[in-house]
Amino acid sequence: MCGIAGMIDISGRHAFNPRVLDRMVDALYLRGPDDRGTSIRPPVAMGMRRLSIIDVEGGHQPIENEDGTVRVVQNGEIYSFPQLRTRLIDAGHRFKTRSDTEVLVHGYEEWGLEGLLAQLNGMYAFALQDERSDSVYLVRDRLGIKPLLYSIRDGVLYFGSGLAALFASGMIPAAPDPIGVRLYLQLQFIPGPFTAVSGVKKLRPASYLAVENGRVRGPIEYWGIPGEDEAPKHFDDWVEELRELLTDAVRSHLVSDVEVGLFLSGGVDSSTALGLMSKYAEQPVSAFSIGFEERAGFDETHFVRIAAERFGAKLYHTYFTPSHVFDLAQDVVAHIDEPLGDPACLPTFLLASEARRHVKVVLSGEGADELFAGYGYYQRVGSVSHRLKQILRNGLDRGFRSSRARGLAKRFKHRSLISGYPYALSPGVIEHLLPDLPSGLMSDIHDTTLQLEQSLLPAHGKISALGRALRVDGRCYLPDDLLMKVDRMTMAHSLEARVPFLDYRIVELAMRMPSSAKIKNGRNKAVLRSAFADLIGDAIAERDKHGFALPMHDWITNQLRPLINDRLTPHGLRDCPWLASDTVSVLLDAHYSGRSRFEREIWMLYVLVSWFSQCRTNPQPNGSLREAGDRHNDPPTTSKD
Repeated sequence: MCGIAGMIDISGRHAFNPRVLDRMVDALYLRGPDDRGTSIRPPVAMGMRRLSIIDVEGGHQPIENEDGTVRVVQNGEIYSFPQLRTRLIDAGHRFKTRSDTEVLVHGYEEWGLEGLLAQLNGMYAFALQDERSDSVYLVRDRLGIKPLLYSIRDGVLYFGSGLAALFASGMIPAAPDPIGVRLYLQLQFIPGPFTAVSGVKKLRPASYLAVENGRVRGPIEYWGIPGEDEAPKHFDDWVEELRELLTDAVRSHLVSDVEVGLFLSGGVDSSTALGLMSKYAEQPVSAFSIGFEERAGFDETHFVRIAAERFGAKLYHTYFTPSHVFDLAQDVVAHIDEPLGDPACLPTFLLASEARRHVKVVLSGEGADELFAGYGYYQRVGSVSHRLKQILRNGLDRGFRSSRARGLAKRFKHRSLISGYPYALSPGVIEHLLPDLPSGLMSDIHDTTLQLEQSLLPAHGKISALGRALRVDGRCYLPDDLLMKVDRMTMAHSLEARVPFLDYRIVELAMRMPSSAKIKNGRNKAVLRSAFADLIGDAIAERDKHGFALPMHDWITNQLRPLINDRLTPHGLRDCPWLASDTVSVLLDAHYSGRSRFEREIWMLYVLVSWFSQCRTNPQPNGSLREAGDRHNDPPTTSKD
């Protein structure tokens, strides 16, 4: 696990100062405190911070091919690297390290970029320079597990694993992007390619950007999610195929030269991962869990202990108490890198902190709910889709004049029309919060979001309503909320998180399954429960989905009130003058008086305002690429012509 950053001169008129690159790389220190490396080979300057997991001593990056004409920096892990390495050695390539990253340069030489990407199984974001063809490629993994952002300014393409690296260049100000901010207020996260910052984009999952002879091409999508199988297949066949693939995925995700632990919730997903890990682990698995003392009725500690005892895991259990909230709220904003209003960041941050005291790597169960329909709202997808079709069939103008359509519109106000995902703020509230938004920009937020969701669906092929919902959430909510949360909160503690359910082979299998394999007899995740019921036991296999049930109302009203009052009063909003302070005051008054409950909205606003305020109070240096930057503490490891 690492962080990467760099600059590509696409104008042919810049000379890079190593200090600028050093600033960008070292802004990612927590992503890789073990090592650092840089390379300046015009027109490319790139570098990385390394968290040493595989080939701890010898995996220094950038890594080059035999003659030094191809080099790469990577964030992530390639789980298929042992097999690829063997094939490449048989083809005559000479390896200098045991690192998974080295298969990228030799694989690129042997198969070309598209041929290499077709064979990669892992989580990765990498930059690869080919001097022979004057080409540079920026690549993000199929599911968007690892982040990669970029911006083009004054003839230079800046890239990095986080906004912090781009800000550190001194060339990219934290100016708010109105579309990104508005999407955040609606969704609680910012879907790619948008970001909170004007002129900065996220590279979408399964995409790459090519810079060839000074010309930028892309983003280009190199992998797509398959449609549902039309040929009938027995439920038991799906069960058997899933059992075989997930077992292999967990085994491959254990490749490491350091101990691998697990985030354990006591649910079906993490308990299954624990059971499979225990088959291959040479010692008891270190499992890390979190509970909530003040809400015993929502605590999952009982099921966590059942799973840990069943597989002989070494359990480290942490309790989240109200005393944690005040400090954690500030810590989360300091490390989130981009506004993210998911309150589950709080316990995830604390859990990662505890895990890092014992291990460098953990497995996590993210992705299973989006693949196998784990959320309760998926049960209603069919009926939502039917109602939406009725409205569209009647015509929006005529249909919304009827009382029935108005009622449906009100009901849909806070939900995705495709997946049923619960939105955060209503369009009316957003309009009042952002009164100065340019006229005509995203005039109908729901139309815009619907267009975004529809763009994530395949253009051809028959897909069920549930299949459409899972594809939208899997390509939007999953990478830009859940995976971002896990990546940022674990990297804040220099902890690598791996997600075996998002092995692309399992994703392809899940998307080929019919809805009946996922929701059967009213039970969500039916195929997953059936595949591993004998492994994890009925007590866990048959329990309902139970996510973090956070007492946000109590926290906002009590422990967090001083922070809220500091950030969301007119004085605190001075760093976000585009937010209407009178509307924010109305929300606060209504919540604190007990007339309404706006804890979710208030938390989102706190994160948004605190993030932009943090950017202002910790400004990055302004200036040109030639400007000398601040000295960093580590000795330089720069290689250059």
